[in-house]
Amino acid sequence: MIHSYRRTIRIFRMAAQPKIENPIKQRWNVRRIKENYVSGEHMAIDDLKKKHRNLYTAKNVAEPNKMTYINGYPVVPYYPRPVAFHCSRVSHVTTTDGMKCILDRKGFRRGDRRPGLLWWGTLIGENETLAAEQRYLEKLFPDRSPEERERQEPFLRKFSTSPVFKDWSRYGNFRFTFSLADVMKEYSTHFCGGEHPVLRVYETVIYKQEVMYVVLIHSPDVHDFDGYPELGDNDEGVCAYRDGEIIWRAQAISQTHCYRLTENRDDKQVSVGSGFKVFYVWDHVTLAFHMPEGKNLVFPLETLLQSLTACGGAVNSLNPVIGKVKAGKIVQEKKVKL
Repeated sequence: MIHSYRRTIRIFRMAAQPKIENPIKQRWNVRRIKENYVSGEHMAIDDLKKKHRNLYTAKNVAEPNKMTYINGYPVVPYYPRPVAFHCSRVSHVTTTDGMKCILDRKGFRRGDRRPGLLWWGTLIGENETLAAEQRYLEKLFPDRSPEERERQEPFLRKFSTSPVFKDWSRYGNFRFTFSLADVMKEYSTHFCGGEHPVLRVYETVIYKQEVMYVVLIHSPDVHDFDGYPELGDNDEGVCAYRDGEIIWRAQAISQTHCYRLTENRDDKQVSVGSGFKVFYVWDHVTLAFHMPEGKNLVFPLETLLQSLTACGGAVNSLNPVIGKVKAGKIVQEKKVKL
C-alpha cells in the first residue's frame, strides 16, 4: 500500500513538472571538453540563467545607477547591454601546420572540431566598436542635441575586454581575414551554384565562462538542416543577417568587469565609474560553413597571402602556439616568396 502511494506521488510530480521544449544537453567535443548546448536556438543569457547556472552565469548584474552589492555581496557592475555590433569581417585562425596546409591547397577545408563544418569567427575592431557605441547611445537617448553628442566621451572600449576584442587567439598564431561578403560569394560559387547560401540558427554552446552562438551556413541543395530555423533580418534575438553583415546583439562583452556604467538621464550622458574585479560570462558569434567531404573553399594564393597576418596566442591556448614575433617572421617570408 505504501509503495503504491509513493508511486502515485512520483507520477503526480512528474506530470506537474513543466515540459522543457528545448532542453540543454551535454556532449564531449574533440578536445575532450564538456559542452552544454541547445540545438536550433540562440538562447539569451538571461534565459540561460534560469536553465543553466554555473559559477559565472549564476552571478547577478546590478541595475542602472544602483549599488553593486546585494545583501552585502558584490554583484557584476552594470555595463552596456545589449550592444549591436555589425560584423562585416570574419577570420579563420590556425596553427603553423594549419596555415601551411591552407596555402598548399589554396583554400580551407572542413575541420575536426565538428565533422563537416568550416569555422570562422566574427572580427571586431576599433571602427566596429565606435559604431556600436553610437548605436547604443542613440537607442538610450534618441533625442540628443548636437551639443550633447559632442560632450559624450568614448566609453565602450573600457568594457569590451572579452577574447572577442583581443588581438590574440586561442586557436593559433596565424589569422586569415576576409570580408564576410567575399567568403559568402566564394562559398556560393563553389557549393551553391551561384545561389545565396542558407543561414540558420544552429546552436547555443555553453562552456564554463563562455557562451557561443553558432550560425550555420549551407547550400540550398543540402536538406540535412531543414529542422533548424532560418536566420533572418530581425530586430530581436541575439543574431540577424542584414546587407551582408552579421548583426550581433552582444549581451556580455567583458570577461572581467572593472568598471560600471552610470546613466545621467537629465544630461543625456553616460559615464564610467570605478568598480572592482569581477569575472563574468562572455558571449560571441561563430559561423559554421557546411563543407562537402573532400572539397575546399578555394581562393587565389595571392588573396590568401594578402589576408594572412600574425596574432598572439592565448595563455590557455587550445592549439600549439609559437608566439606572435616568430609567426610574423614566417608570414613575412611567405609573402616575400610570392
